[in-house]
Amino acid sequence: MPRKKRLGRGVYVDAWHIPGGGIEEGERIGESLRREVKEEASLEITDIEPIHFSDGITTKTKDGQAQEIHMIFPEFKCKAGIGDFLPGDDLVVLKWVPKSEIKNYNLTPPGKHLFGFLGWI
Repeated sequence: MPRKKRLGRGVYVDAWHIPGGGIEEGERIGESLRREVKEEASLEITDIEPIHFSDGITTKTKDGQAQEIHMIFPEFKCKAGIGDFLPGDDLVVLKWVPKSEIKNYNLTPPGKHLFGFLGWI
């Protein structure tokens, strides 16, 4: 899912990524994952299972200034349930991609790391 270009928003603009985002205050990880997938892909998810954990340093530009950001990525496997599979307001398009084709996409660094860990690229 490539992100829409927005001034001052997003770190991995124009790259394909899996749904995700921040955990809000008072929110548990599973609640956050359900909320983010619903917001970004209009899907309800079930059977959440942790599979990997990674982190990385990236650069974000805000107000013309580059800032280093330490990002943490708890990664999960889940089942897509009901929903329309429609992109949220910060995405351009959603697409189910066969494992064999993932390597053909401009992936975010965390996505490359996760799919490499899984042996898909």
